[in-house]
Amino acid sequence: MPFKAQPRPSDVMPKPLISDAEMAQLLTPQERKLLKGADAGFKLRNRFLLVTVLFFIIKLTFFSEQTSIGLNVPSDLRDLRPYLQYRGLFILVAASFYFFSYVRDWHFERVSLFICAVSFTGLVMDFFNVYSLMQGPMPATVLALILLRIAAIYVLFINAIRADRAPPLPRSFWR
Repeated sequence: MPFKAQPRPSDVMPKPLISDAEMAQLLTPQERKLLKGADAGFKLRNRFLLVTVLFFIIKLTFFSEQTSIGLNVPSDLRDLRPYLQYRGLFILVAASFYFFSYVRDWHFERVSLFICAVSFTGLVMDFFNVYSLMQGPMPATVLALILLRIAAIYVLFINAIRADRAPPLPRSFWR
């Protein structure tokens, strides 16, 4: 039986020609995202945001009178309708900008952080402009809507943090 020479370790596993850091610099942003892996929760969080945004747009734009009545605002200050309708239109514009950025991957990291900051600022503004006008105890529905807004801001914040792990293109809300 002929003697077979054992291969040397350097023959079995050749050393890489470039380091991992150099390889990361050579990859495109899309290839880097694929290597990191996509966050599976993006679709669920974006569907939650879509439903929440649609709810607030419909409530503030079309049912602003009922919304102002439910806030227990004094009758002399009850004309919050224009303010609430403008807030509904603002939410529509901001959500359209956010979802366009997500679907097209157009500076999504920056846009998602910006929209998160704008949403938090809007909540603080509403505390001073709307919720401070309420008389008596806060109704449970108003508290539920505030908590829903806080949940939406939290989801926006999580999406902003994990923007680098967004699903690869083409993105959709339905698949």
